Amino acid sequence: MAAIDAASRAASVLRTATLFPHARELPHCHWSVTIKAAENVALGRAVIIGPRCTLGAVGGITLSDHVRLSEGVIIESAGLDFSHEPPYPHIYRPIVLEDGVWVGARAIILAGVTVGARSVIGAGTVVTRSVPPDSVVSGMGVRSWPRGREAVSLPTGRPD
Repeated sequence: MAAIDAASRAASVLRTATLFPHARELPHCHWSVTIKAAENVALGRAVIIGPRCTLGAVGGITLSDHVRLSEGVIIESAGLDFSHEPPYPHIYRPIVLEDGVWVGARAIILAGVTVGARSVIGAGTVVTRSVPPDSVVSGMGVRSWPRGREAVSLPTGRPD
């Protein structure tokens, strides 16, 4: 079993090196990650990209130092411009995740968003607008709290 794990890790490292030949430091990137336009992904140091993540980088994606993407995260820098008549043209806007950002499982970050340093994006959250530094963003409809405040449960509004 240890030999299989070692071979899997080696294959993952080789695939990551092929995807990101321009990176000054390779991220820890699971073999199941899907990347569109990898040449448009800028990577900081100590980046971790978890299993089954998708990075759609046609518009550009920056993952700064110590960014962590949990399982199934989708980051998509392209979309459709619905202000025109069909067929809708594609639009592309860059996405930036600043230093120390952590993104929870199956969260989605859409085109044009900047997530401020040290922020946390909760599991399953869809982020359509930029997030200030040191924020926690989670829940349906996206609620944002500055870090360091007492946690409050959503249904009751009482402290946890």
